[in-house]
Amino acid sequence: MGIAVIGTVFVDVKGFPNNAYLPTGRNAGTVEFIHGGVARNVAEDIANLELRPVFIGLVDDNGTGEEVKRKLENHKVNTKYMRSVPDSMGMWLAVFDNTGDLAGSISKRPEMDALAELLDERGDEIFRDADSIVVEIDLDKEIIK
Repeated sequence: MGIAVIGTVFVDVKGFPNNAYLPTGRNAGTVEFIHGGVARNVAEDIANLELRPVFIGLVDDNGTGEEVKRKLENHKVNTKYMRSVPDSMGMWLAVFDNTGDLAGSISKRPEMDALAELLDERGDEIFRDADSIVVEIDLDKEIIK
């Protein structure tokens, strides 16, 4: 199988004002949605080196989750062990000021119970077939066990 990457998916939502940022006012600008998450990023980077990793993780069961999975597949990441589960992706909402500095942010941690279940069900197969394993360090302790 090659390199198994285990971890989470985040979607980063970043807002940039067109003019001076007013923390309590209305701010016209641009908003970007960026696929993120440490493990997802690592899997994509490994694939960009043409090493063909397998990603073990979760995505939301909606269009955004499908888009994240499709992008990984387009990078030739094996998604055979990915599951689509409600509320399973994290989200980072960040607002930047007009100088590019972070003005504020909120982070939503993903629900990871289904990842623990996936590893319980298919872990022996995943670990047996992997040459190397990359595990995101910020997972729930039950998953690491």
